[in-house]
Amino acid sequence: MIKIPSKVKYLSYAGIIPIIIGVFGSFDLNFISNNINDLLIEFGVLFSATILSFLGGGLFILETHYKSEIDFKGLFISMCPSIWAVLSLLLPMTCFLLAIGFLATLERERSLSKAKIISFPNWWFKLRFQLTTAMIILLVVLGFNV
Repeated sequence: MIKIPSKVKYLSYAGIIPIIIGVFGSFDLNFISNNINDLLIEFGVLFSATILSFLGGGLFILETHYKSEIDFKGLFISMCPSIWAVLSLLLPMTCFLLAIGFLATLERERSLSKAKIISFPNWWFKLRFQLTTAMIILLVVLGFNV
């Protein structure tokens, strides 16, 4: 059984809390004012876009520091999550577009690993799959409620 280091796991899951708060606000609960609900939703969506941009930055680091030769295609692909996050914020169906961005980013990491270009820790994809699944579920719920 693959064990994720506990410090990494707890800090990673703590990153989902703002999105959970956004989902909570999307249910328009009566005991919370509409202004606060809207603020919680906006916070959750913006935080999701920030996390997606952060993942793009991680891909950029992988492309520039761990590949034997830097290529334009890899650099461009590593910038796509950040660009996608910004464009998602500007378009309708923001949450669904962000969910697609999280899936695409995970797939890029998998393709780099599968091609033996980059070696990840043995627990990495277990953690990434769990976090990506949680993010997609939360973003879909948020998307349907907004």
